[in-house]
Amino acid sequence: MVKEGKITEGSIKRILAVLASIFLAMSLFSCGGGGGGGVGGGDGGITQTLSGTVATGKPLSSVAVYLIDSKGNKRSAITDANGKFSFDTTDLTPPFYLRTQEFGLFSYTDQKSGTANITPLSTATVKVANNGELPDITKATQLNLDNAKTSLKNLLNPVLQKYEVQNADFITTPFNADGKGMDAVLDSILISTDNQTIEIKNPFTGDKIGEGTLSNGSVSVTDPITSDEVNSLPQSVASRKYFVYVKDKYNSPEYGPIMVDIVYADNGKISATMTATDGDTGDIFFIYGNGTKNGNNISFTASVVMCRDTNKNGTGTAEFTGTIDANGNITGAFTNTLTPGDTCKESGSNIYEGTFTAEDVTNATLANVAGTYDAYVTPDEWTEEGPATLKITQNGSNINVSITAINGDTGKPFTRSGQGIVYGNYVIFRVPIIMCHDTNANAEAEYATFFGRFDSTTNTISGIYGDGIPAGDSCKAPDYDTNQHTTAAQGFWRSVKK
Repeated sequence: MVKEGKITEGSIKRILAVLASIFLAMSLFSCGGGGGGGVGGGDGGITQTLSGTVATGKPLSSVAVYLIDSKGNKRSAITDANGKFSFDTTDLTPPFYLRTQEFGLFSYTDQKSGTANITPLSTATVKVANNGELPDITKATQLNLDNAKTSLKNLLNPVLQKYEVQNADFITTPFNADGKGMDAVLDSILISTDNQTIEIKNPFTGDKIGEGTLSNGSVSVTDPITSDEVNSLPQSVASRKYFVYVKDKYNSPEYGPIMVDIVYADNGKISATMTATDGDTGDIFFIYGNGTKNGNNISFTASVVMCRDTNKNGTGTAEFTGTIDANGNITGAFTNTLTPGDTCKESGSNIYEGTFTAEDVTNATLANVAGTYDAYVTPDEWTEEGPATLKITQNGSNINVSITAINGDTGKPFTRSGQGIVYGNYVIFRVPIIMCHDTNANAEAEYATFFGRFDSTTNTISGIYGDGIPAGDSCKAPDYDTNQHTTAAQGFWRSVKK
C-alpha cells in the first residue's frame, strides 16, 4: 500500500521557510525529504554560489549533501561523478554548515560564495575547532577554524610536504579527486577523532603513524609522524572501481552489487573501501580494509560483519583472497569471523564463509540505461511489492531518475525525483523517498540509495537499496501490529523496461 500524505497550510509555510521538500511517509514508496533550489536577486541580482568536492581520496559520486545556514534554512544537492556539488546561496545567510547524508563528513564556511570541500580533512578541522564535537547542525553558529587549521597542519606537516600541499587550505582550496596533491593526501591517510584525541593511520597497513590531543580548539601533537612513517606511505597510487557480489555457503541469495574501491600503491600494498548500506537507517557507509597485491594475487582484511548476526553490537573481521584475471576482474573467497559469543544466523556459528566476484568498471563502456521501467521492491522481511514507474534519462555517465507510485489512501499518483551515475553496466542513484512501511507517518525522508546492474539481454535493472528513512524512524516488520517488531531499512529491487 502506498500513502503519500497531505500537505497542510502549515507545512507549506515550512517549505517556504526552509526551502526543502517535505514528503510524508507511511509505507512502501511513501515519500519525503530533499532540499529545494534557490531564488536569485538577494544581492542586487548577483547570484552567489558555494561549491566544492566531496572525496575521501576517491570522489564520492551520487552523494546527498545538505547545507544549513545561520538561520536554519536547509538545502540539498547530489554530487556528480567527480564528487562535485554546488549551491545557490544568494538568499542564504552565512556561516554555512555542510554535511553528507552518510559517511560522517562535514564542513563549515563563513563565506557566502567560493569553495567549501567536504572531506575527512574538513571534518577533522570542524571537530578540532569544536573540541572534538560536531556543532549543532540545525543552526550554523559561528565557529573559529584558524587554530584548528594551523595545528592540524602541524600534525600532518610531514605528509603535506611529501605530497607538496603545505600551502593548501583544507576547506577552501579547490581540488580534483585525481590522486594528486590534496587528493593524494586523502588517499594516503585515515583520520579519526573523538572528543579528546585525533589519530592518523596508514590505510595500506592499518598502523597508527601520528596522534594528538584536542584542547581549546587546537591539536597538541603527542605522537609526531616520523620520517620512516611518512616514507612508508606510497609515492603514487592507482585507483580502480569494482562492483562486487557475494554468495555464502548456506543457500542464501546472492547479495549485491556492492561498490568497492581499491587503491593500489607503488609498494605492493593496497587499501580497499567497501560502500555498503546500513541495515538500520539505510544510509551508505564505508568499510575500510588493507592488504597486498602480488602479481595477480590479491588479499585484504576489513572490520565488518557480513551476516545476520545475533548481537547488534558485535564486531567481526573478514579476510578476502582472490585472483585478478586478464580483464581486471577479481574472483575469490572470504571468511568472516565474528567476536566470540556472537552467532551468524545463516551458519549457526561465529564463522561465515563464501565466495565473491568483483567486476572492474574503472574504464568500462557505459550502458544505455535510459527508459521507462516497471519497478518492484522487496523490503527486508516483506514480500515483493509494486509496480511503480521508474523513468531514467541519461547524459553520459549522469542520469536523472523519477519514481512514480500510487497513493494508497487517495489512489492518486505522486512522483519523486533524483540523480545518479552509471559505471559500465551498473547504476547508483538517489531519490528522496521512504521505501518501507515505517512507524512514523509524518517522517521527512532523506535520500534512498539504489545500487543496480543493467542486463541488456533482458532490459532489466536489479540490485539492493538502502531506505531513505531518517534517524528516529523505523521500518515495520510483518508482525509489527502484533509485536511491534521492526526490521532493517533495506531490501532488494528490480525493474523491467516497458
